[in-house]
Amino acid sequence: MERNLQVQELLRQNPDFIVALTQDHFRTLRWLREQRLLPADFTSPCCGMGCRLVVDRERLDGEEFRCPMKTCRRRFCIRTDTIFGKFRRTPLIVLVRIIFYFFTEQLSPRRATRRLNTAGYLVRVRTIQRIYRAVRNSIQRYMNNEVFNQVLRGTIEIDEALFTHRAGPGPRGLRQVWAIGMVERTSRLAFVFVVANRNSATINNLIQRYTLRGSFIIHDGWQGYNNIPRPWRHVDVNADENFTTSQVEGLWGQLRARIRNMYSGGVVAGNVEAVLNEVLWRRNVDFAQNDIQERLIHILSRYS
Repeated sequence: MERNLQVQELLRQNPDFIVALTQDHFRTLRWLREQRLLPADFTSPCCGMGCRLVVDRERLDGEEFRCPMKTCRRRFCIRTDTIFGKFRRTPLIVLVRIIFYFFTEQLSPRRATRRLNTAGYLVRVRTIQRIYRAVRNSIQRYMNNEVFNQVLRGTIEIDEALFTHRAGPGPRGLRQVWAIGMVERTSRLAFVFVVANRNSATINNLIQRYTLRGSFIIHDGWQGYNNIPRPWRHVDVNADENFTTSQVEGLWGQLRARIRNMYSGGVVAGNVEAVLNEVLWRRNVDFAQNDIQERLIHILSRYS
């Protein structure tokens, strides 16, 4: 526990700590085990016996788990059941640098590729895109399990926004998708959901599921808000100038700016919801003043 706190303090004080860490392979292995991102022990799924961690310089990772049973003698990769297991041909020091430095610093896959190539690591853009996608999927599982299980309360601003994503090459490949955003005014906690449509049934379902009964809803007067059920109260900003939806409109601006910064080439079809969850997670981390690398370690240790 004390060692983990020391590492977290180093992350806060020196953002280039990851670059220095990944200069040494076995130091990187120790750090990953301290953060519970790699298993310290492993049980053979074949015989149920605990495996030994053995140094094997011929393997890419330099180590492997071996079952001591004579009837088994199976060997297992130290990346098994981790996010790193999906990219077994990529060195761990490269994966750590991509995830905990380039991804957290919001470098696009192309910029990250150029940085790695300059450092002497030949990694394709598509590989980094796949790694980013795996991290986003873990963040999405975290959001579903630990964020969206909460309810917003008090005064809540709701708005809908149209996002354009890329479903294929060329201008004909552009598609549109709607998202519903909610912001709790007091805490500024925000939820965003990709929806098939923005009719009354969809909006009412989100309100009933993710807001406390009796909350006060502020919206822009779209017809989908006309049938919000009691005991929820609601007001149209167009009908009463004393109310605004400035916070949720600001949320859309923040999300769009982050998406443009990280995904200048457009977002691929099927990734829209995961990308929105990622940028929403970054926003919530910023407002909570948490260390983004520390939070990412927590997510990948539990939701990979």
